[in-house]
Amino acid sequence: MLTLKKGVRNGLPIVLGYVPIGLAYGLLGQQAHFSVWMILSLSLFVFAGSSQFIAVSMLHGGADCFAVVGTTFIVNFRHLLMAAALAPRLESWSTLRRLLMASMLTDESFAVHSMCFDRDDVDSTAAIITNAVAYLAWAASGVAGFHLGSSIVSPRTWGLDFALPAMFTGLLVPLCNSSPALTAAVCGGATAVLLHCLGFGRWAAFIGALAGATAGTASSVLQDKTAPPPNGPNDAAGSKRSSSIGSSGTRVSHG
Repeated sequence: MLTLKKGVRNGLPIVLGYVPIGLAYGLLGQQAHFSVWMILSLSLFVFAGSSQFIAVSMLHGGADCFAVVGTTFIVNFRHLLMAAALAPRLESWSTLRRLLMASMLTDESFAVHSMCFDRDDVDSTAAIITNAVAYLAWAASGVAGFHLGSSIVSPRTWGLDFALPAMFTGLLVPLCNSSPALTAAVCGGATAVLLHCLGFGRWAAFIGALAGATAGTASSVLQDKTAPPPNGPNDAAGSKRSSSIGSSGTRVSHG
């Protein structure tokens, strides 16, 4: 019982963040003429907020499956990094528990689990319960948003048509906290807008994402190469001067 309470308690902050975005996702799907079962299926089998928004938007716009899969793969590529960061700490877990952990890992749950690991307060059962609580809340909020959309004639009246751009803006801005990240965002966005104006359609976002990732990586490599070494010439000279002063001081004291 204590394990159950702990898992639910850790999952509540995630639920509070998921519900409004899940409602917006369900509403977007309803306005795109998806069925409630399609909305629920995406939540159960994909379980990735930004990717589900992208999939609904692209499929409604007539994009083919390859473009949707390629774009969502790039968007979710960060999950490989998150899983790799947690993997060494899960070595004592059974294969089944690790699979359950990986299948329901999200940005928010990764943050919660990382904090628990840092406090040495990790229970595999509680961690899986935390993921399950977030998983069910996300699926339920999507269905609720779908039914809410049925009673709203025009989402623009509520400003809900801005849900997708607002969500991506909210995800993007906090990440632009370094030169490589800002370079990736600007280059990717500019490329996508330019290609869209040239008639590339939904492929513009996919190519823009590749361009942004490439530019960000190049900026990071260039930044590492141009960064001064930890012990540069000035530091070396300073060290010599300090050593000389120290030696002189020693000779005077002994004299």
